[in-house]
Amino acid sequence: MNPTFLNTFLMNRIVLILLFVVNLGGTIYGYIWYEPQLRDTPYVYWPFVPDSPTASLFFTIVLGLWIVNKRSPLFETLAFITLIKYGVWAVIMNIMFLGELPVDAPTVTILMAVMLMISHGAMALQALIYAPFMKWTTTSFVCSLIWVIHNDVVDYVLGQWPRYPSLAEHIMWIGYGSFWLTGLCFFMGYAFVLRPSLENKFIRM
Repeated sequence: MNPTFLNTFLMNRIVLILLFVVNLGGTIYGYIWYEPQLRDTPYVYWPFVPDSPTASLFFTIVLGLWIVNKRSPLFETLAFITLIKYGVWAVIMNIMFLGELPVDAPTVTILMAVMLMISHGAMALQALIYAPFMKWTTTSFVCSLIWVIHNDVVDYVLGQWPRYPSLAEHIMWIGYGSFWLTGLCFFMGYAFVLRPSLENKFIRM
């Protein structure tokens, strides 16, 4: 497919509006899904508990800004990093969850896990597809790094990670892997978005 045509299609206003609606719906559903855990969570941790819906919220904001021809390097950075991090994280968690299920597990439970794998995999895919259209700054990169590492600390040091009771015995290794996943996401972000953004800025100067 012609790259120019593909780029034009991806940034077409109608496509962006459709993606905005889909991501907004997924964000709302995600916050509803977290409602039982939030009821038992101190208010101070609320911004950091619903990891996946907050990631899709960041991208929804990015899409909304693009639709009106505006940009935010900070939200573009947060969207890319968190979409990949929590998209991949949720896929792995649900694979592990399926592996812990008994052979007579209800079909609806299995289908729910598969649905979550597909939807969260799509989150990560969105980030990769739209990475070429994003522009970051060093400041947005550093601020996002602080946010995501702090979120990891809240999840795995302060014990506010998303509830998967059947996986609780593996929480130490899940937390360890999550910190490494954070590092990988920022390395990808630097390679795919930040470095090209800085190089283009240098060329324009």
